[in-house]
Amino acid sequence: MAGVVRVADGVRFDVIAPAGFRILAALDWVAQTLGHDITITSGTDGAHSGPDDPHHLGCAYDGRTHDLSNTAAKHRLLTYTMGFLGDEKFFGWIEAAGTANEHIHVQLRHGATYP
Repeated sequence: MAGVVRVADGVRFDVIAPAGFRILAALDWVAQTLGHDITITSGTDGAHSGPDDPHHLGCAYDGRTHDLSNTAAKHRLLTYTMGFLGDEKFFGWIEAAGTANEHIHVQLRHGATYP
């Protein structure tokens, strides 16, 4: 079945904040809409920028993009995700572009609250 959210081995979800649930809902909708599986590659796991990093707070997720065939498809994934979320409270970008670690990073904006 294509168009589902998958989780890479080792990814943890120790806490999921309301903003995190909203991001997961967006990723699920985008996967279904584009008919392409989205693999979450980082949740609360991993070395991020410290204890207040949105990943550790359950307010940020990374999703694999290097499995998409071209740059337009990668940007479409990000555009659809941000279109679902809106950019007032959420922020996203393609991180580590062109590398084996390439992914979209989506998070609650610093200083924003959700809901």
